[in-house]
Parts: sequence; C-alpha cells; structure tokens
Amino acid sequence: MTFIINTTISKDGTKIGYRQIGTGPGLIICHGGGRISQNYEKLALALSDRFTVYVPDRRGRGLSGQEGENYNILKAAEDLISVIQATSASFIFGHSAGAIVALEAFLTHPVNRLAVYEPPISVNNSFPLGWLSDFEVTLKKSQRKKAMAISLKGLNVIEGVNKMPLWLILFLINVLTLFEINKEKGTRMLDLLPTLTADIKMAKTLDSKFEKYHKIEIPVNLMTGSKSPEYFRVGLEALSDVLKHPETKIFEGFNHYSPEENVIEISIALKEFFKQN
Repeated sequence: MTFIINTTISKDGTKIGYRQIGTGPGLIICHGGGRISQNYEKLALALSDRFTVYVPDRRGRGLSGQEGENYNILKAAEDLISVIQATSASFIFGHSAGAIVALEAFLTHPVNRLAVYEPPISVNNSFPLGWLSDFEVTLKKSQRKKAMAISLKGLNVIEGVNKMPLWLILFLINVLTLFEINKEKGTRMLDLLPTLTADIKMAKTLDSKFEKYHKIEIPVNLMTGSKSPEYFRVGLEALSDVLKHPETKIFEGFNHYSPEENVIEISIALKEFFKQN
C-alpha cells in the first residue's frame, strides 16, 4: 500500500499538502512540533486497515507552503480546517503542537471525535519557555545542533536530558548523526528546527486560556505517556476539567515521541475510541 499525495488551499491562499492511505472513515493525523508528515507514516499504516488516513504537513514543512509573516495558532487552525473540508474526515488525532492546533480548529469546525496526545497546554506558565530566547539566538547563528541541544534540554522530552550539561547533549547529537541509520532522521530534525519557534510561541500565547475549550461538545480522548514530563499531565488535567466529554488514557512506559514509535499500541487505542462514534 502506498501513500497518495494531495493538496488543498488554506483560507489565506497557502498550499497545504497531505499524504493519504487506507480505506474507511476519514482520520487526520496532525503532527507535532519539529515534525513532518513522514514521521507518522508507521502510525498511518497501522490505522489504514480501518480508516482513510490523511497526514498533512503543517505549513513551513514538506508538501506545504511557507509559514510567512504572522504565522500563529489561528492560521494553523485554518490550515487544518482546509484539510477537514477537503477530505470530509470524521476524526482527528493531534500530537503535541498538532494537538493544540486540533483543539483550536474544533472551536469553529467540529467533527465527530478528537484524540490528542500530550498537547502543550500551559497552566500559569507551567510549560517551560526559559530556553526559547537562547534557542532563537543560536538558530540565527546557524548553530543548528547546539539549538537542538538547547531545545531538548529545555523541553526535557527525553527522560533525564534536562540534567545533562549542554556540551554532553551536543556531543551525543554529533555521535548519533555519524551513523548512517540516523543521518536522514537527524538531518530532517535539524532542517525543521526553525519551525519549532512558532509552535512554542503558540503554547505561550495560549497560556491559561484552556477554559475556552469547554465549548467543545464532542468526546475527546486525552492521551499521555507515563515517562513524559510532568507539565504535560498538568495541562491534560486542566483540559479534562473543562471538557464536556473527556476520556483519559495513560500509556505505561511511553514518552512524548511514542506516537511515532509505539504505533501498534497507539493505533489500537485510537481504533477503540473512534469506533464508539
């Protein structure tokens, strides 16, 4: 089974490209920060026996147009809405930054059901932002590997990395990218680093504004991994308190990147949740 490439046009005229695979009700995967549609090919394949899966590239990445000036959460939501309208998809799965984009889109364009894995919901500045300034300065100097090290340490999405000195994280990045198996993935991550800035600023803009999601009438599955940073659970708990129909799923031993890695378990949970429609 191979992916079909399609495109649609967002509200402001920006091209949004997406990959399509499978048959059945439409399911959109909205990818996370520093990621691209290809990162979710394994998950899409695991879901393709039950759904027609659409994986768009959010703007600034892959098949889609550039971010442009004033790119923000509103434009990101409009991009997702353009894919919903083009595909008539019934379900959405959003990961990380893609999850807050999905939540924003649902405020004006709801579909049948939504599942989110660790959206960066910030509660009274619970989401870590102290590293962002150094990250931006380092990127401007074209020191991409150092910028990656700063983001990894600041976000602590890999267990224990926040306790490492920056030089050690940078050393490990250099070592890992020496191996052929990691070169393509590492190069892609480095190329996508500039897109991380807008995603982190979206989380900052939305700090403590989660109460607006009480307007969402549909069931929402709130997913998290037991090995992910505590600030994700803080955000999910706050979100659960305001949603009308929340369901919480904690994956034991999973981390922030598990939707890309533990695709069988994630796909089983999504199939179970979406079949309840």
